[in-house]
Amino acid sequence: RGVSRGVSRIRYRGKVWIRQRTEATTDPTTDPMDDLLRDNNAPTTGSLPLLLAKVKRDVLPYVDQPREDACAPLVEGTPDDFVAQHGEKSLSQLKNKVKKCPGCGKLNAFTLEACNSCGTSIRDVPISYPNNVFAGFVYGIQKGPFPFTISIRKQTASLLVFDDLLQMCPCHVNCIPTDQYVPDVRLLFENPVLGLKMVLSMYEAAKDVVKSQFLGNKSWRSKLIRGADDIDWKDDQILTKYLISGFNYPPSQYWLHLQTMLPPMTPFHYSMYLQGRHYTYGRFFPIDYILDALQMEIKIPQAGEMPIEGIIQFFEAKGLRYDEYYHKNYQRYGEVHRALSNWKAGDFSRVIVNGGDKVLNTEDLKIVEEKTQDILKEDKVALQNYGRPYKNGRPVGNYYKHAKKSLLKKFC
Repeated sequence: RGVSRGVSRIRYRGKVWIRQRTEATTDPTTDPMDDLLRDNNAPTTGSLPLLLAKVKRDVLPYVDQPREDACAPLVEGTPDDFVAQHGEKSLSQLKNKVKKCPGCGKLNAFTLEACNSCGTSIRDVPISYPNNVFAGFVYGIQKGPFPFTISIRKQTASLLVFDDLLQMCPCHVNCIPTDQYVPDVRLLFENPVLGLKMVLSMYEAAKDVVKSQFLGNKSWRSKLIRGADDIDWKDDQILTKYLISGFNYPPSQYWLHLQTMLPPMTPFHYSMYLQGRHYTYGRFFPIDYILDALQMEIKIPQAGEMPIEGIIQFFEAKGLRYDEYYHKNYQRYGEVHRALSNWKAGDFSRVIVNGGDKVLNTEDLKIVEEKTQDILKEDKVALQNYGRPYKNGRPVGNYYKHAKKSLLKKFC
């Protein structure tokens, strides 16, 4: 079943690729690559990870954004122009504290040692303070180094749901509050009653998008999700069982955002998961942990200024163990991916061997002189639903139609 997961292993002896023959593998109806990539249960020594890559054109269906009239930006110009209008007090909402990946340019949490988009080491990368793009969305700012348009899935006066630009799953959305400024998840514990109400509304909005737009698209769900038509997605408990949802601290954008994904993960990001590079321990906080903590309705004064470890320890003393929530969920994420993933070897033209040591053609397994990072960059665009439908081969977006004219008050 390694094929449908997108990652598998195969024995390697010298320069000869070996596959074990069984009655199952001699079935003439079996795709040769499916046969080749099947798990041989080889020991760790002598086995190499394989990664399906370079998805073929026109084999995947996509989920387009809901049709909306084009919306003009509220602020013509950049965040600097916004600051000129609202004063230096607005700077606290418009800047991030991050590490910028030298490999792919992704803005990462300043505590990470490797980019969680491409895997490049950022251990020695200095901390920088670039624009808070999410603030740009909320205030309708026209642009920074690039236009602040977004792939919008749902928008109201108090919430905005949009496709994640660096999607780990083809269905990967963020939901942010737009009626209050909440820099990160810690602040919610200063007023847990209001915090709970906010998180529940964000979660419901994200689930509605997943259910109505992605699972509501028959061609997409049938192609991407194994056995999709046999699952009762209208049952909220069943849907929740399959979702990956939670908050990061520290975030890459200092504006509270709930990430929600419906597996499968892309083959590359599943390989990152297997390496422990996603949903990082001590940084990723599963939605059920946050909801249960907020439901205790215990106010923590100055929680927004506390180290996140202090908040974890506070609830640990109350019987709420982060470790248990984290490890249970981390295991579930892999199980759900393996249950739902429906990647087909025939839909890809390359296999990346051992993290990029070699690139092979899927048809004949001959070595191809192509750069792994170039292939992964191409796949990112080809596998994502961000900005669909594309225009002239490029993602398209829009500005938030409920953009705020005044500086938002901070959550209290």
